[in-house]
Amino acid sequence: MSTERDISKYQKLFGVGPLGVIISLALLGLLWLLDRIFHHMEILRQPRPLRAIGLILIGLWICWHIWCLKTIRRWWFEDRLCTTGPYRLVRHPIYAGGVWLSSLGVALMFNSWIILPLPIFMYLVFSLLVRKEESMMTTAFGEEYQRYAAHTGRLFPRFYQ
Repeated sequence: MSTERDISKYQKLFGVGPLGVIISLALLGLLWLLDRIFHHMEILRQPRPLRAIGLILIGLWICWHIWCLKTIRRWWFEDRLCTTGPYRLVRHPIYAGGVWLSSLGVALMFNSWIILPLPIFMYLVFSLLVRKEESMMTTAFGEEYQRYAAHTGRLFPRFYQ
């Protein structure tokens, strides 16, 4: 199994995350600008409930992210495919948490119909970006990764086989 020679330490630690964050922030900025152009199309007149839900989602994302980072140490330090913890649910749980928990939390805190689709846009972006990581993982782990990928979802849990 070759990992260290084929995969740089940067790729191993960060994957496509930094590029995904830059694109996500650009999408948020664009949606925010559109929201301003269209004079803030509110979801609720009293945004407190949405902001509370948004904060809860962001708090859940932080907990999820910590769990993912603790679990992925197996890959970082032991060069072993990580399939436990949140990785038994989805192949890219760090990105999935950002897509579904943090971006939805942020969108709800803005209380805007225009910003609300942010998670869907981020899902599309990360679905494309992670293909590079999946290629890297296939190179590193071969059939083991292919078997794992066959029964786990990319960014959303697979409830069927």
